[in-house]
This record gives sequence, C-alpha cells and structure tokens, in this order.
Amino acid sequence: MTAGRTRARDGFTLIEALVAFAVVAAISLVVQRGLIQSRVGWAAIEDRSAAERLARSLLAEPLTPAAVAAGAREGVTDGRRWRIALESLDLPLPALPGEPGAEAAPPAQEEGPRWRPLRVRIAVTTVRGRPVEVETVRLAPFPAGGTP
Repeated sequence: MTAGRTRARDGFTLIEALVAFAVVAAISLVVQRGLIQSRVGWAAIEDRSAAERLARSLLAEPLTPAAVAAGAREGVTDGRRWRIALESLDLPLPALPGEPGAEAAPPAQEEGPRWRPLRVRIAVTTVRGRPVEVETVRLAPFPAGGTP
C-alpha cells in the first residue's frame, strides 16, 4: 500500500505548476520592461551625444570676418537644427598708442589684425526636440583700420 501512495505524490499538482508559471511570467515582465527602458534611455543618450558632437564641431570652425559681420547663422545637419549667434562683448580694451589715456608708446609693431571678444552661443536641437546649448567667448579678428 505504501507503493501506491508514493506513486500518487510523484510530480507536481496543477496548482503548483500554475503558481510557478505565474512567477516566471511576472519575472519576465519585469525584465522586459527594464530592457525597453534601457533601450529608450540609450537612444536618448546617443541622440544627445550626437547633438553635443555637432555643437563641438560648429564651435571648432574658424570665425571668418563674413561670419562675424552676419552675426548669426543656422542650418540642419543629420536632422538636427542648429543656430550660431555671435554677439560683441563690450570689454574695456587697452588704449592704442596716441589715444588719450595711453601710456608711453611701445615699440612700433606691424599693422595686423586686432582682436574683438565675441560671445558665441550655439544651440542644437536633438532629434527628440531637446535643446543642447553651448556658450563661450572667442576672439575674432577685425581689420586694424576697422572699428570694433
């Protein structure tokens, strides 16, 4: 009689199998949500990184007199809108020789370009519509006879 009883206890009951299946389903749902969120987060990071690389490449371009005169320019690269705004900074510059307030005249220098400080603002919009903004100060040449 003991042999008959052992046979009835072998294996799992239907309730035990259903509970195990529910636990596995819940765990797989949690893992799936985590994977989806990580993929979305990774795509957002890639998008922002690409926008930052574009902003750095725009910042690395030399400032030409035509670009300085225009004051701003914009465009689209790889689906990302960008805008560069140049604004002259009014900083006190040292007086030139012969101007009022100038100290003893330094030795004569060759006439060359003078430099003007500019505030450079670069705004790049990511594919998702989020802005990445960079602001810095750069020196831009202007002719010696020109006004800053």
